[in-house]
Amino acid sequence: MIIRKAKKSDIEDIIILADQLRKTEAPLDKTKNLKEDSYLSEIYREKELKYITSRKKIFLVAENDEKVVGYVNGYIVENSEIYYKEPVAYLDCLCVDKTVRKQGIGKKLIDEFSNIVKEKGARYVKLNAFENNIPAVNLYKKEGFEEYSIYYMKKI
Repeated sequence: MIIRKAKKSDIEDIIILADQLRKTEAPLDKTKNLKEDSYLSEIYREKELKYITSRKKIFLVAENDEKVVGYVNGYIVENSEIYYKEPVAYLDCLCVDKTVRKQGIGKKLIDEFSNIVKEKGARYVKLNAFENNIPAVNLYKKEGFEEYSIYYMKKI
């Protein structure tokens, strides 16, 4: 397995993985505000293609036998020095194919993302997760992430 920079040609595999992620997270969304099939939309596809080609974004894939089995994307927070003493990167999305989870792929993606943003000057990596997504939360804790803040949402 290799971790590499994502390419435009990876988009179909990425969309399939993103939809797996939605199916995992939708039942965890207490607000029930996540759209069904949102990751299958043309808007999402275009957003991800822009992410893949952006110089400001970091978008990596895990490839096994020429098949994308996971991905991670994120960025270094612009003007993070306004809010933080040291630069912060944001890990926007981490997804591993459900058929190959628990094999260290998520760890490898997090490690490579962390190495890249560290080289670019970030000193912290921040992410959001559903608190009841126990497998993801356990992975993040195992990788040294600590609870930093709580995100609240209210329907109005």
